[in-house]
Amino acid sequence: MSARPNRDGRPLLGVVLAGGESRRFGSPKALATLHAKPLWRVAVEKLDAVCDRVEVSANDARVAGAARSTVGVFADRTANAGPLGGLHAAWRRAVELGSEGVMVLAVDTPWVPEKALARLAEQWRLHGTACAAATGPPWGFEPLTAVYPVSSLGALEDALRSGLRKAGAFAESLSPVVVDTGVAPARFRSVNRPADLPPPAFSIVGNKNSGKTTLTVAVIAELTRRGRRVMSVKHGHHFRVDTPGTDSWRHRHEGGAQRVLLAGPDEFAVMGGWETDSEPPLDLLLSRHLSEAEIVVVEGYRHEELPKIEIFRSEAQPEPVLGPGAAEERGVLAVVTDRDDLLWAVPVLNPDAADAAARVADVVEEALL
Repeated sequence: MSARPNRDGRPLLGVVLAGGESRRFGSPKALATLHAKPLWRVAVEKLDAVCDRVEVSANDARVAGAARSTVGVFADRTANAGPLGGLHAAWRRAVELGSEGVMVLAVDTPWVPEKALARLAEQWRLHGTACAAATGPPWGFEPLTAVYPVSSLGALEDALRSGLRKAGAFAESLSPVVVDTGVAPARFRSVNRPADLPPPAFSIVGNKNSGKTTLTVAVIAELTRRGRRVMSVKHGHHFRVDTPGTDSWRHRHEGGAQRVLLAGPDEFAVMGGWETDSEPPLDLLLSRHLSEAEIVVVEGYRHEELPKIEIFRSEAQPEPVLGPGAAEERGVLAVVTDRDDLLWAVPVLNPDAADAAARVADVVEEALL
C-alpha cells in the first residue's frame, strides 16, 4: 500500500510483526486464514486505517512472497533476537522512511479492532512517547500492540547488545503510556494453534422485518443440500435457555458452575455465562463451540469483523443497515434487496427470486470455501 499524507506532520509507520517461527502452530501463522483472509492481510488492513504507511516484518520467504505484492516487506537485521529483533527491524525501517513513530501489531493477534489502534495513534500524537494498549498480566499492557517513537532506537539497540530478548521488559523500561482502548482483554488473545482460529463464517444482517431469518434458514438448507457441514449462530438479547428450578439451572445458579452441558440420547445444550461483563467475541465462541463446522451461518452480529450478506427490503426500513458507501469497507459480499436504484459496489440479488438462497450460497462458497 502506498504512503498517504500524514495527519499532523509526524509520519507514523505501521508494521505487522510476522517474523516468528510458528513452531507450536506447525506452519507460518501469517499465512493461516481468518474467514478466508490470511492473517498478514488482516493486520495490514487494520494498520492501514490509522497509519500513514504499512509494511510487514517477515523472515519466512513464503510469507514475504505472499505479502510483497501488496506492501513493503523487510526481514530482521539481528538473528535469533526474538520479538525484539522484529522491533529493531521495524525501527530501522522507520528511520529509512523518515517516520517518527512505529505502530506494531503482532500478526497472531487478529482480533484487535481498528478502534483500539486509532486510540493508540491518538495518544502517541498527543504524548509523543511510547504508548501500549492496556491488557492483563504479565505487564499490564501489550508490548506488541503499541506505538514507539523512533527516538528510542538507541535504547533498543542497547537492550539487544545486553542480551535482552523480551519485548515486554524492553517496553516497560520506556515507561510507556498505558492506554485504555476500551477493548476487552479477549480481543488481544493470540493464535497459538490452528484450533485457536474459528471455522469460516459469514453473517446475514438487515433491519427488523427485512427477512433475515427466512433468508438465513434458506441459505443453511441450501448449503446443507450441497453437502456442507453447516452450523449456525443467532444473535439474541437477554434470552434464557435454562429454566429456573431445573437440575441444570441449579448446577449453574446454586452450585456456581460457569457452564453446564445438558446431554441426552438425541441432543445436547451448553448453558453458561461469560467470564466478564462484556459480550464474548463471536470468533471465540465459534472456535470453542462450533469448531467442527465446515462453515457457520450467523444471523445478526452486524458490528463483528465478519464477511456479510445484507438483506434490505424497502417496505421494512427506509435505509439499509450498512448502505452502498460502506458495503465493501464493512466486508459485505452481496446485497439481497428489492431496491435496484442504489449504486452498490457488490453483487445485488433479488430477494424474491426462486434461486436467491442458491445465489447467496454461490457467493459464500466462492469467498470462503
